[in-house]
Amino acid sequence: MKIFEKEFKVKTNERFESIDITDNVEDAAKSIDSGIAYIFVKHTTCAVIVNEAEKGLMTDYLEWAKKLVPPEGKFNHNIIDNNGHAHIISSIIGNSRVVPVKGGKLDLGTWQRIILLEFDGPRVRTVNVKVMGE
Repeated sequence: MKIFEKEFKVKTNERFESIDITDNVEDAAKSIDSGIAYIFVKHTTCAVIVNEAEKGLMTDYLEWAKKLVPPEGKFNHNIIDNNGHAHIISSIIGNSRVVPVKGGKLDLGTWQRIILLEFDGPRVRTVNVKVMGE
């Protein structure tokens, strides 16, 4: 089994933002023919999803996250930092995903993309991709 690792940075510009990172992840996937790609964002106030990157949905992900965990809510963590909402949303959605690799490419469905969801920007985020297989 071969294992390859790639890390890249994503600069966010807004407090809430959705960014398609599929091409960066796919660049790492070409290291193997068949296996898996493990995508992990090294932060506690953003998340990674696999879904469609249609413009309306890219906004909907953020708007519904804000409805689920309102940023203006009462969070004990806000005594330290004003981002309690971001930690909670991130923990619900998750900071990693596993995607199959086939023929050196991510084996995603027709409309599926890998999307980073920012809940506490602007920041520079570090994404780690590990690809494993043959």
